Amino acid sequence: MDRNAFLALLFSLIVFMLWTQWQAVRFGDGAPPPGMEGAPETVPAPEPRAEARPLSPALEPEAAPPAPRVVDDTVPGQRITVETALYTAELTTRGGALTRWELTRYLDKSLKPERNVVLTTLDAETESALYTPFVELGLGDLRSAVYRVERPSSTSVVFTRDDRGFRIRKIYEFLEDSYDFRLRLEVENRSQATVAPAFEVVWPSGKQESTDFADHMLIALHGEDVEREALERLGSPGFFSSGPFVPPLFDGQVDWAGAESRYFVSVLMPQPPREAVATFEPVRIGEFAITRIGYRPFPIGPGQSVAREFRGYIGPKELDRLAEAGAQLERSVDLGWSFIAPVTRLFGWLLRAFYNVIPNYGVAIILITILVKILTAPLTHKSLKSMQGMAALQPKMKEIQEKYKDDRQKQSEELMKLYREGGANPIAGCLPMLLQFPFFIGLYYALRSTISLRQAPFFGWIQDLSLPEALFVIPGIDLPVRVLPLIMGASMVLSQRMTPTTMDPAQARMMNTVMPVMFTVLFYQFASGLVLYWLVNNLLQIGQQVYMNRKREQSQSGAKAKSKG
Repeated sequence: MDRNAFLALLFSLIVFMLWTQWQAVRFGDGAPPPGMEGAPETVPAPEPRAEARPLSPALEPEAAPPAPRVVDDTVPGQRITVETALYTAELTTRGGALTRWELTRYLDKSLKPERNVVLTTLDAETESALYTPFVELGLGDLRSAVYRVERPSSTSVVFTRDDRGFRIRKIYEFLEDSYDFRLRLEVENRSQATVAPAFEVVWPSGKQESTDFADHMLIALHGEDVEREALERLGSPGFFSSGPFVPPLFDGQVDWAGAESRYFVSVLMPQPPREAVATFEPVRIGEFAITRIGYRPFPIGPGQSVAREFRGYIGPKELDRLAEAGAQLERSVDLGWSFIAPVTRLFGWLLRAFYNVIPNYGVAIILITILVKILTAPLTHKSLKSMQGMAALQPKMKEIQEKYKDDRQKQSEELMKLYREGGANPIAGCLPMLLQFPFFIGLYYALRSTISLRQAPFFGWIQDLSLPEALFVIPGIDLPVRVLPLIMGASMVLSQRMTPTTMDPAQARMMNTVMPVMFTVLFYQFASGLVLYWLVNNLLQIGQQVYMNRKREQSQSGAKAKSKG
């Protein structure tokens, strides 16, 4: 590898490191179901009424006339529990909201003591999720208002509130063997005023200690784009921003919105999506934020009733379940760029296939590495052979460089002629490493998106292939000692020393020092499964290089013996 090729590779690696850091913090048309197209559903009311019409954005709803409350909001809330085979949900009569959603098949081992994964990330100030403010009714913020409760069945809960001429109903329907649920909001106007509620539902997102929420995002599918905002950065001034923060607004064709972490997602899917509106708002920057999702205001005149519906999904990012939920919910799984997504899907499938044969994902990663090496072996062999040819041409290259040292154009012409005659390629040395990057990036996303690898152990101290491993932590400086990246760095040193090069000794020493150190630092924060892939690939590369070096020596020995004979 000559100096220019090395500099090009070094620049590529710097760009790649910046890309991985950006990926760490970064972080998209569904048809409405039958009967839900156009205006919201109108529920029959006891009295005749005129047809409701859309509200002009400039028109403010008329406030309802004051009347005595019919409920006491000072009484304690009643808790209602819904249990299915997949989760336990806890609702409260305060706001008719959700206080807890606990998955029964996913254990959070990062917490001590270990416990089931809970996807409601609340705090002392925001004690529930799926609350409905209904401030447009002129009754104040109803997030903590007390509702009456009915239990039509073990998987249905109906909350009702009568307040100053309005009847509000929140109807939950939970499905067995599914993380889906239905939420229906009904407003019956018994007052003499016209109001225009937005039927807004709120999902809170709070910072958690669990590693399951290390990549906590607010997320929405708006039109064709998946919009993501990192919880820890929402509301913070951006690098190019100037002026106060303006919450992002997604108006129209919002298929779903809510929050996600690496392996779990909690979203509401408005029915229909084309009239939906959503936004992300920071509450405490870096610690707590909310996703608001509702509809454009719709007028409800005296004697009218209007209903809006949402479908919800609160659970793991299992691709089959997400696809079954509809609304393109499977797009909440980040598979990388469009040209990388097929490789990511392939690696995810291969991981599960190998795991079914040998139930260890570390072994599955090793088998995938061997498979990739076999597939790329012909190109790698050609590249290494070209590099050996380059090394053999080194004396003639030096002669040309010395002869035409004052004529760079002639020097380049003669060198290219020498390369053609010798069947060598000056940039072939980069090929083995560059060949690995599409597979490396595909596996990177597969490790991030395949929930089967969550908390998947390999052996010994490597108990989660989706996270960086640590044999122990150095006291005082809290520096984790990670064995895999260190071994990987050593394997790179050995591999480069065995690889023929056309560099001068000073360049070769820099190559053998800078590259392994840079890769070791880069991989020190990577998931142990990814480091394992690169380490095994290096070991296979060393093996292939040893084989080719021996064949070359045998060929040279045979040629010498033949010439003497």
